[in-house]
Amino acid sequence: MQSISNANTDILVSDIGGTNARFALVREGSGQLLNCREYQCSEFGNIDLAIEHYLAEIEPSSLSRICLAVPGPVDNDEINFVNNHWEFSQKALQHTLQKPLLCINDFDAQAYYVNQISEDELSWLNDNRPKGGGVKLVLGAGTGLGVSAILPTGELVPSEAGHITFAPANDHEMLVLKLLWSKYKRVSVERLLSGPGLENLYWANNCIENGEAVASKSGMSAPDIVAAAGDGDPIARKTIEDFFNMFASVAGDLTIAMGAFDGVYLTGGVLPRLMDFFDQPKFMARFTAKGRFSNHCLQTPIALVVADQPGLKGCALA
Repeated sequence: MQSISNANTDILVSDIGGTNARFALVREGSGQLLNCREYQCSEFGNIDLAIEHYLAEIEPSSLSRICLAVPGPVDNDEINFVNNHWEFSQKALQHTLQKPLLCINDFDAQAYYVNQISEDELSWLNDNRPKGGGVKLVLGAGTGLGVSAILPTGELVPSEAGHITFAPANDHEMLVLKLLWSKYKRVSVERLLSGPGLENLYWANNCIENGEAVASKSGMSAPDIVAAAGDGDPIARKTIEDFFNMFASVAGDLTIAMGAFDGVYLTGGVLPRLMDFFDQPKFMARFTAKGRFSNHCLQTPIALVVADQPGLKGCALA
């Protein structure tokens, strides 16, 4: 771990999701991340306590300002986290911390980094490459489903597209949707394409296989589902197959909705944990199965982001 020099000025950056909060310092003018830490949001009553804990742990002596990447809109002073219990006033938090504070959407942070990402931090799923001059899409599953778009000018289009309504593409997915309607009045894509979404998909597939009475007694966490799939559990494997099929379909829909034909970048914490089960040809078939716009999607570059800490690095760029 690199030490912090008192002679330099640092910026506190944080990439906050529904489950984890990542913190680091960035040396002014370098973009280099120092003293990275990751905490579970459930360990702290609110964000100010997590920040204070981090600062007490690393004891910076030259902090100039703070940038927080948070899940959800940042237009209003009040920030309410959709997928955890934290909430805060931007003005009040800045007053408490006594430092200039910038809050950005967490997937805007991802997009800031993707906009200047290096080739060795990408794993391309097809032979197409960005030509420039078009819109790019950044999409990723974690505790929720994050979406942002990058305009040709480099400006970002914040989005809450993870909350659009799920549209089934076949009879099996229609049955999954009908089952989830018994749990939720409205089923958004985030209810399926996230860590909790894996749990919903497993429950629905267990209902289909064994009946709802059995399924209600055998809920599994997302990590347990991944482990069970690795052990050959057919319901867990079907769950992950559904996840990739639905993710590809939603990625294709959002590509069309955003006109993001110059590149689609898949990121987030869930995908890396599922790559042992990734069927690339099947994923691409679902991504491009868009009727009259299939050819547009066939020509769209699509890549997995394999960079380390893109959210924190994007926060530093912001």
